[in-house]
This record gives sequence, C-alpha cells and structure tokens, in this order.
Amino acid sequence: MARMVDLIRAGTAPATIMRRAAQGVLALPASEAIEILVALAGNRELGAEAEQTLGSWNEPSLVEVASDAGTPKEVLLHLLHYHAQRPAIIAALCENPELPLTDLEPLARHAGPEVLRAMTQSARVRASSQVLESMAENPAAVAAKPQLDQWASTAQDQDAEVIAANFLLGHATEVAREEGTPFELVAAPDGEEDQLAKLVLLAKQGQTAEQPEDVAKLSLLQRIGRLRVGERIKLAVRGNREERMVLIRDRSRLVSLAVLESPKISDTEMEAFASMKNIQEAVLRAISTKRKFIKLYGVVKALAANPKTPLDVALPLLSHLLIKDLRGLAMNKNVNESVRKLAVKLFRLKTERKQG
Repeated sequence: MARMVDLIRAGTAPATIMRRAAQGVLALPASEAIEILVALAGNRELGAEAEQTLGSWNEPSLVEVASDAGTPKEVLLHLLHYHAQRPAIIAALCENPELPLTDLEPLARHAGPEVLRAMTQSARVRASSQVLESMAENPAAVAAKPQLDQWASTAQDQDAEVIAANFLLGHATEVAREEGTPFELVAAPDGEEDQLAKLVLLAKQGQTAEQPEDVAKLSLLQRIGRLRVGERIKLAVRGNREERMVLIRDRSRLVSLAVLESPKISDTEMEAFASMKNIQEAVLRAISTKRKFIKLYGVVKALAANPKTPLDVALPLLSHLLIKDLRGLAMNKNVNESVRKLAVKLFRLKTERKQG
C-alpha cells in the first residue's frame, strides 16, 4: 500500500487529505507527518500553511527526525535551510551521517553564535577541516577562531593520513615501479634562473649554502633527497607549504600529483602552482579538474596565461577572463599563438558588447 507522502507527491491524494496534512491533523507518526509537510512546502496553494505547521511542530520530534539516518535527504536539507536558527535541530543534523558535511559549510559561514556553538558540539564537525575553515570565516566566530584553527589543523592532519594511504593504495603498482627513482626537479624553462635547482645540486654534492637564507632550504632538499618515492608521496600530502613548493616540481609524476591531494593547500598556493612553468603538464591539467580551486579567478587566470598549460585546458578558460586580462594575453608573446589569437578575438567581442 502506497504511503500517504507518495500519494501527495504523485498528486493523487484527495484535496481534503492534502489540506488536513498541511494543517498537521492527520493521525500519522511524527516522522511521516513531517516528511509530508516538507513535500507540501513546495505546493503553490498549501506551501505556506505546511511550512507554518512545520515551524510550530514540537521541537523534540523535529530533533528526532533530524537525527535519524533513515530520514530522506530532502527532509534533512529542508530542516537545514528553513530551521537554521534552531540550535537543537542543527546539532542533530550535524551528527546525522546521511547529511554530507559540505551541506553544512554555507551555514557555518553565516550562522549566529548560538548555532555555531551547537555545531561545534558535533564530533563530525570538529573532524571536518572544511566546515571548520568555513566557520572561521564567520564574523560571529571571532572569539572562537583560535580553537577552530586548532581543530582544523588536527582535522587536516587526520585527513592527510587517510588521503596519503588511499593514494598509495590506488597507485601501488606505479609506486612499486618508481620506488627507487631518485628525487630530481622538473627543469625550469631555458634562460630562467633556477635557484632551487642550484641548491639541489649542492645537496647532492654534500656542500653547504653560502647565503644564510638558503641554509634551511638546503637542509630541506637534503632531507627530501634521502626519501624514496612512497615516502615523498606521504610528505607531499602531509607536509607543510615549503615541502609542497619543492615536491610540486618532483620529476616523479606520482609525487607532484600527490601534492594536489593535500587538504592543507591554500588558495594562494594553488594559484602559485597554476602559474609555474617548471612543473609537469600533468600537474597543470590536474589543477583544472579541482572543483574547489578552478572556481577561483586567480587560478583560472594563471592557467590561461601559463605557456605550459595544455591547449585543450587553456583555451576554454579564456572565456572566463576579464577584458583587461584578455588584453594582457593578446599582447603576450610568450603564450601559445592559439591562446593569443583567441584572446584577441574574445577581447574584441567583449569590448564591443560593453560599448554596445
């Protein structure tokens, strides 16, 4: 026998039944009644009444539904979006494994102090570096930022351990084949000075750096030079910014790609990677597939202007550039001619539209 909510969704339930359902007076279990109210919330005639009924529903029942892993996702999302100011409901949603943590990020950026406190009671939230970082952006979380940063750092370390293990497992055959490959840098373009390459040579020769500012880098390069491919992959994912800036140039494709999997990469780092001419094309191609970072204008601009970016990656990005950046590309003799010509065409087209 079809459930009432299925009949309502299908539009086959009698109008009188739907009206009574919107009023919340049907003799149904609370979980089913709430699911029906969510389904009716989008109804043109009964939506407002259904939402009013849901808003006045007793909170313990709403919390129970928000906590239940068997609750349909559309109900969980409705509670998240339309009852976001109710700390008890949000706390329950945070702990529900069926609600993706990514859905909590917008709330984390804009919620008030009471809801933020409710969110931080959740072990799931405290273990999610992305939700914690979103929360740290919230002006209402200024006082809690040191604690949020600490939790985020711990969560990133835990994420990195899992990511590194999965990366090694997923590329086990390739890692085994390359395990003995020594650390070498991808060469810089001809004519460009490469200070890092000079330090790598010193490290191989066992010499010391002449400049004080190079001592720490040389020590780092010497340490990396002693690592096997699998160990460099782990460091690429788990390491710090300085280590990533070196390993992104590793001639081992596995190592350089592993850098991009690190949960610790910042927006500015990814923009720097996208502009580098001394990394492998495979890395630039992989950057273009990272949804989190390809949304950043700085990354798009850097990839489009990088002469080492594969053409099939660079050309589609040009349509997203601002007029001033298209003009810069149109006059840039260092980029691929196909990129330059398309930049000229798009610059003229967008300029004409603006003037028109």
